[in-house]
Amino acid sequence: MAWQNSTKPEHYKNRRKENGELYRQLKAQEKSEKEERMRFLEILSESIALPPDVLAGAPIVTMHGRNAVYVENHKKITEYSEEHILIQTGSYKLAIEGKRLKIDYFTKEELKISGLIRRVSYGEEAV
Repeated sequence: MAWQNSTKPEHYKNRRKENGELYRQLKAQEKSEKEERMRFLEILSESIALPPDVLAGAPIVTMHGRNAVYVENHKKITEYSEEHILIQTGSYKLAIEGKRLKIDYFTKEELKISGLIRRVSYGEEAV
């Protein structure tokens, strides 16, 4: 019985290592395909004179001074506090920092954040 306990974890460790490489390759392939799709949509939008965000569903961020931000084409709100709001969009994360931040409203297509906005920044690519 003692020999089974020592070999079983080794088997799982090796299997996890092999699968990890496969998952990394699949993720790289998906990323490459997504980039190709985005390039195609940009070329298509130029040829029919439409903004690329219309075809690609890219988020549209509109600021009204330092007091309001509108975000269109968002996916979900991942973090929310009075000083920091993190929004997941289709291709990246949008971070809004400030004081007394609040979400005035949100729908499936758009949301409005108000308060004293200090910074709006784009984060890493979405997972």
